[in-house]
Amino acid sequence: MNIQFENRYDSDDAMVSEYVHKVLCRRIYFMGAVFIPIALIMIGITLSEQNYIMTAVLGVCLLIITSTILITPPMTIRQLKEIDYRLHNGKKPVAVIQFGEHISITQGTFSLTIEYSQIIKTYELKHTFVLMFAKNNGIIIDPAGFTVGSYHEFKDFIRTKCTN
Repeated sequence: MNIQFENRYDSDDAMVSEYVHKVLCRRIYFMGAVFIPIALIMIGITLSEQNYIMTAVLGVCLLIITSTILITPPMTIRQLKEIDYRLHNGKKPVAVIQFGEHISITQGTFSLTIEYSQIIKTYELKHTFVLMFAKNNGIIIDPAGFTVGSYHEFKDFIRTKCTN
């Protein structure tokens, strides 16, 4: 395989946290931003009408929404770390992502090959660049981890290769 770009990195907490908060939990934050104000307005309306049962129901809904927003990201981060720990038998191997005819990911004994046509979305974040190939699955790339090619060349390359 003719390798045009290669990215190597040790994943750290900042990368995982950014991926979870800005990519995986993005919809949860959006839904919270929509439904929390609605719940607060409805609580105000039901309180002014002295409908205390409906106020209590809406209060419980508000509590559930808020709890979900606060609990989901840390739980997701913990689950990702546990899966990574079990997958690599307690070791933290270097992730190697190679871009040639297709995208090849190798980390310890784990390897995966993805076609460029499978990439559905990209995210350029502060600590990472993410290539999403499913709704909840992505390839994390460290902008400072390029051993073949550069990050700026890579961004142009990936935008031309990924048609979706």
